[in-house]
Amino acid sequence: MARNVFGGTAADAAENESGGRLPNLKGRVYLSEESPDEVKDLLDMAGNEMKDGLLTDERGMIPMFQGPDGVEQLWVDFNAGRVMLIPNDVGNRLKSHADAYDPHGSKQYTDGRLDNFISKEGAEVSLPSNKRWLGLMNSTSTPGGDTIYQSNGGSTYNFALRQNGSATFYQHTNQHIPLEIRAGSKSAGAQVNANAFVINGNEFANGKGSYKIDWEGNVTTGGDINAGNMIAWGNITAHGAVRADNIGTARVFSGPTDPTQMGITPKVGDVWVKFNA
Repeated sequence: MARNVFGGTAADAAENESGGRLPNLKGRVYLSEESPDEVKDLLDMAGNEMKDGLLTDERGMIPMFQGPDGVEQLWVDFNAGRVMLIPNDVGNRLKSHADAYDPHGSKQYTDGRLDNFISKEGAEVSLPSNKRWLGLMNSTSTPGGDTIYQSNGGSTYNFALRQNGSATFYQHTNQHIPLEIRAGSKSAGAQVNANAFVINGNEFANGKGSYKIDWEGNVTTGGDINAGNMIAWGNITAHGAVRADNIGTARVFSGPTDPTQMGITPKVGDVWVKFNA
């Protein structure tokens, strides 16, 4: 710590009980109002030891001097009782402290903590490799407490994500699509995955799943298709039965090989569209 500067202000005058000034008088200096030990560790403004002690000037004023290291108040007695002196450089020290780069070490502490966080640049967040950006956890098992994320809309939520992994989209108007999946740019050199939407069963590699839709609109399912009315502009491939009000329970086969030669037993209404490969 440093020595503080005392005296030298208009308030630092040595006076008797009648208010008269006491010029060229030696005063005794203490660390407290009750301390019996006189302080000798005093320096003048040039840094020299004050061997004669603290003396008032010819006007009875206390000159500037340096107190002991780190002391914030002193008590002086010029034979009229002890009075307290406070440093005259408090304002300068406060300003210097406020202007310091990191006076409390809070920036250093914060920087150390932020080393474990992800930096944000503009509107984008750069994720380190193999790092999860956000993990939503909810251990509440009470009814209605399974929603871990919800974005509010007009009268109800727009989107809700639940603890069991399900998600719900709520469409408030007829001008918006509840769920839209886009491939992004398909210009030269910009390759996209073959599938836009996949429901996985036991196979996760290479976009395989029990149900998938590719970017061209083709639908492939490993189970049955049940629809009230089916209209498709692309291909629908089903390894199970296809049922719809407008086609009944008929199955449609196409290709150069008779389905019966592939071990398929025809049913009433089945159709085989033969063409050469």
